[in-house]
Order: sequence, then structure tokens, then C-alpha cells
Amino acid sequence: MASELRVDRIAPLNGIASVAQNLGGNSSGGIIQVRQSNTNGQTFASAESGTSTFIATGITASITPIRSDSKIFIISSPSVMVFENSGNQANGSIKIMRSINGGTYTECSPITIASQIGFYDYGGNGGLMYNNQCLSGFDEPNTIQSINYQFYVKRLAGNGIRLGYQLTGDIGSNSFITLMEVSG
Repeated sequence: MASELRVDRIAPLNGIASVAQNLGGNSSGGIIQVRQSNTNGQTFASAESGTSTFIATGITASITPIRSDSKIFIISSPSVMVFENSGNQANGSIKIMRSINGGTYTECSPITIASQIGFYDYGGNGGLMYNNQCLSGFDEPNTIQSINYQFYVKRLAGNGIRLGYQLTGDIGSNSFITLMEVSG
């Protein structure tokens, strides 16, 4: 005999915690669903030409919230490489943007989920640096339509920034995005 439990809302016994928005906090409840995507076997995205804007990488994850008052907790670990062939420094920015129901990509709200990576070579001989960054935060999309999250990159200095870069035989440098719907 199969059993099924359906509820409208999951909340702690003592109520849902409240944290002041001006401190960068969000209220939270129970986890409703979890989705994850990774770049295993995919090609990398890059920003190697001069750019003053963020460009889409094609590395995405999607979730369709069950409740419109839910928040989406995003935990991601993009594999990022910056490089400079013969100068002093290379750095770039990476951020996560969202598209609701196939619309235009916009910033997550209430805060931007972003980071920077870079290096400086005092000898001026150039260099290469890669590692997995950690980007996390809450998004409040206020919708029950499908939401697509995507990494965007921007080169700030040096020859380029690559995302999802994977060395031959290196299985530890995959990028991933984990999305958790948290009850409002």
C-alpha cells in the first residue's frame, strides 16, 4: 500500500524566523524541492575579448516554484579561470542572473549574487589562475512560473575569463548550481 503526504506549507513549530532585510537576511522555512545542474562533459564559456558588460555563459539551472511566496536558495560553485599572457594581472567578475518564464535575464533580488576572481604578477610575466568560486544567496522571484538561473561573466583585466574550464582528466573542476525552494 502506497502512502502520500500533501501539505500547503512547511513551517517550524515555533514559527518562521524573521531577519531584518537591511541586514541582508531573509526569513526562511522548510525546503520544498531541490534541483541541481552541472557542467560535466560540457564545453566552457569564455569572455576573452574586451567587454564592459556581463555575457551569458549558457551554464544554467531551472526550477519551478510551487508557491509564489517561496524564496530560492542558490548555492553554486563555478569553475573559473582568469589568465594574462604577458602582463601583470588578470581578473574578472561572475554573477548569477535569472529569467522568469523565458523572459529577459535580470538580477536576483533582493541582493546581487556575484563574486570576483583575479591575480597580480609583480614580475609582469603573465599567469593563469583557476579555482571553484562559491556563490550563494537567496532570490525572491515571487512567481510560480519556471525560473532559469545562468552564470554571467565579465573580463575586467588580462586576456580572458573562462567558466566551466576543465583540465584533461580533471574531474574536480565541474561547475554546478543547486536551487532549493524554501517556503515563505
